Amino acid sequence: MKRIVSLLMVIAITLPLMAQSHFVPVIAVPDCPEKAHIAEMIKMAGCYPEMVDTTDDIDATEWDGAVMPDGWVKSGKEYSIRFYRAIAERNIPHIGTSKAARQIDLEMKRLPYEEIAFEELVRKAMSFKRAKNLMDGMLTIDTHCDLPEGYAKGYSVGKKTESQCSVQKMEEGHLDAQVLISFLWQGPTDDASSQKAVEKNLRQIEEIIEDVGKYPDLCGLAKTPEEAEALRNQGRKAFFIGVENGYGIGKDLGNIKKMRDLGVVYITLCHFRDNSICNTSSRHGSDPSKGLTEYGRQVVEEMNRQGIMIDLSHPSAGAFWDCIKYSKAPVICSHSGAKAVYGHDRGLDDRQLKALAENGGVIQVYSVPEYLGRSRSSMTIDDMMAHFNHCVEVAGAEHVGIGSDFDGGGGVWGCNGDNDLINLTVKMLEHGYTPTQIRGFWGGNFMRVMKEVQSIASRD
Repeated sequence: MKRIVSLLMVIAITLPLMAQSHFVPVIAVPDCPEKAHIAEMIKMAGCYPEMVDTTDDIDATEWDGAVMPDGWVKSGKEYSIRFYRAIAERNIPHIGTSKAARQIDLEMKRLPYEEIAFEELVRKAMSFKRAKNLMDGMLTIDTHCDLPEGYAKGYSVGKKTESQCSVQKMEEGHLDAQVLISFLWQGPTDDASSQKAVEKNLRQIEEIIEDVGKYPDLCGLAKTPEEAEALRNQGRKAFFIGVENGYGIGKDLGNIKKMRDLGVVYITLCHFRDNSICNTSSRHGSDPSKGLTEYGRQVVEEMNRQGIMIDLSHPSAGAFWDCIKYSKAPVICSHSGAKAVYGHDRGLDDRQLKALAENGGVIQVYSVPEYLGRSRSSMTIDDMMAHFNHCVEVAGAEHVGIGSDFDGGGGVWGCNGDNDLINLTVKMLEHGYTPTQIRGFWGGNFMRVMKEVQSIASRD
């Protein structure tokens, strides 16, 4: 008995110090009658109990788990709502629930609450801690986000609104970088209409630059992997710029350099309809077997010369194979999926996945319900992982990443915003992926391609 008491005393003394390390999970204990007993249980389980006595303590949360016992509310509804919202926003494993908590889960598209035992909470907290440590030890990036489409609604990278992306949500989800998209619907391809598309595209790129520039203490623009890493080392988020739909190039190849100079790192050659560059994979196109036009080949050559990545997320199969043939640099699919898992035209078949790997490129898996499976209302993070796992199996772990398409149709139960991206890392660990592989998934693979594309351009 004396030895047990002595051991508990050692634990009580050392745990606060150990909790500052990367190894001991921190489990939140709300201000409730049972808090002393709960704290002792947490210590006995080898974790560190953090007492949450005030709303200030809630706002400062960096927990790995939480306990919500019966009768835990002391300070009324405001305290309880803020306590649980902190758990929900950061996807922190917990035991206990309430009607208010279930409503918050519903609003945030969290998976339905699963009642677990205390021992399971400890295990989940340890996995969550490991996932956080991994993400905090690497540069993490989501390669497709349509937040700029919401500027008219008041969305902004520096404000936590209804948008799925923001600096604050990136912090909650342990994400370092994001590619913000200048998107254009396809219109007529006559000279006048094409020029209007160019002007709109350049204006939208300037709007992205302006938005990011409003928050110099929080974030900055990056044009290279090195610049993104520098921003991360400064404690700031990095934003890259991508263009979705080569319609924004117009009919002047010189516009590609203009975009490069403004910071564009990739261009998706088309969208849901054929354009002057190539055919689309979509049913709205004329023939998905047709590929690059003669002008499209010139665009590919010029993008190689300027060091801009060629994005094949929307182009036809014919365009895909033409780009594999004609591009001197690796290509990407910034937000795509596996056709073998669900046969949507936005997915790649296994032959394309293997070719993408041989090309040295990368596929970034999306979270768009319609492209993952039939029912939008029922698609979950597990459906997203099914596509992800298949891409890894066929293309190899060095050629897969994440391109959510948040604020552009992306979002499933359990992965519905930047703050939920930590859940994907937990899933990756559960599926047995190694830290080295996860480092590649969360940016290493994509950044490798960006470096190579930019390096090839500099040599030319």
